[in-house]
Amino acid sequence: MNETKLIDTIAALLRARADRVAGGTLSEDNPLEFVLRGEAVSARIYRRYNGSLVLALDVFVDDVVESADVFRWVATRSGVMPFVTIRVDRPLVRGSAPAAVKISHSLLADDVSERQLDEVLDAMTYMSRRTRTRLHEFESSVTEDVDEPNPIDDDHHQSETADETIDEYPFEASSQQAAEFDDSEELDDSEESDEVEDDDDMSPNGVPVSSPVKERSHDAILRELEDMIGLGPVKEEINRLIAAQQLADLRRRRGLLAQEMSPHLVFVGNPGTGKTTVARLIGELYRSLGLLPSGHLVEADRSTLVAAYMGQTAIKTRQVCEKALGGVLFIDEAYSLVGERDQYGEECVNTLLQFMENHRGQFAVVVAGYPAEMLGFIESNPGLRARFDLVLQFPDYSDVELEQIFLGIAEKNDYVLDPEALLKVREFIAAWPRWRGFGNGREVRKLFGDIARRHAELLFAQGEGKKASDDTLRTITAAAVPEAPEYHQPVAGVRYGDGGYL
Repeated sequence: MNETKLIDTIAALLRARADRVAGGTLSEDNPLEFVLRGEAVSARIYRRYNGSLVLALDVFVDDVVESADVFRWVATRSGVMPFVTIRVDRPLVRGSAPAAVKISHSLLADDVSERQLDEVLDAMTYMSRRTRTRLHEFESSVTEDVDEPNPIDDDHHQSETADETIDEYPFEASSQQAAEFDDSEELDDSEESDEVEDDDDMSPNGVPVSSPVKERSHDAILRELEDMIGLGPVKEEINRLIAAQQLADLRRRRGLLAQEMSPHLVFVGNPGTGKTTVARLIGELYRSLGLLPSGHLVEADRSTLVAAYMGQTAIKTRQVCEKALGGVLFIDEAYSLVGERDQYGEECVNTLLQFMENHRGQFAVVVAGYPAEMLGFIESNPGLRARFDLVLQFPDYSDVELEQIFLGIAEKNDYVLDPEALLKVREFIAAWPRWRGFGNGREVRKLFGDIARRHAELLFAQGEGKKASDDTLRTITAAAVPEAPEYHQPVAGVRYGDGGYL
């Protein structure tokens, strides 16, 4: 493609994405100016010293009230989010106009694609909105006349400065997802964890979720593990692991040789079997044993670790690993990081292995997924085989255990089942096929949600509704429970342990 046609093509792509075009031709002297999602964007193409053409994109946040807090916050942004550069852009003649914050990104014009433009513009417009919100907070704090600092504001400020990687979203998230993500929202650690909510805790936008650690005793953590429904093989392995770590510590204190065991683990099993909850408990147990200083959990997957462009994945992976220092990095569906000719996944795995080597004893990695795929993942790289030597199998829940989970959810939501309803729930659970991918606790939650909605529909259809007694509102009858489906087990598949198919 010749140069003129390339520039015209890029201009057409940008115009097609704009809400409103102000004008311009993409030249350095006359940039293409347009508005996207309410943000002012400027685009120009220039030639580098080596002759290559570069597309430079700038988004401006105007009318900045300059202050020390503003300069300090802006100065930390590019280090946190290397995908863009961000700086305070002063007018040429000081005092002639308010300063602005300039958010910039450049890419080779020959490499521009529709997907790449979408990702870049999504990231930049999100960062612009985030910047505007933060600058407004700074401006408000200057104008407000308060004697006492607001503890909520203090907490928010600490979250901005102490752990800056939390509030920037990955490059490939959509604009809708970015708008929904608010890094000022506090994580609520007041609710008890529920083992059946296993893998639903991943943050939208691919942002790793960092779970706070409850300051509990070693015995209290083990009691919670023991109180979890099912998971007999998992509990046995964890007890062996803890005993081995305690023995090694005792031998070291006695001056004896102690085997250095890897803290990294592999979890295999179907969804909804409590893998995320157990990973949280592992972090707490490691902290209680003195193996890790904090024991917090950072959740990640491929979208969290792998970037859209070569060279960015290593940066992105290191940032997630650094966030997990002192705690546990939990990578769900880790096998998605390896594949034929997957240079991005290979870059991620190599970066992860190098970080694990350079930070021995400073954090633990737990990888999880289906059994067969996880075996392939571990065998794909000698470094993985050397670091992950303990596999915990999470079996599917039995019918009785699924019933216990269902009744626990019902009790938590202040519902009871009459005898006929309980019998129909048992029949429904018994009809579930247990092939690979069976959702376990997830399926139970879906079933309870369906029954609760049917229960409400029946009450209002019968004209009771607001007139119903408390007992009637709480009691689920057989009419609210759907009939058991007529499923058929798949022919192919081999069971492992007490459930699931490879």
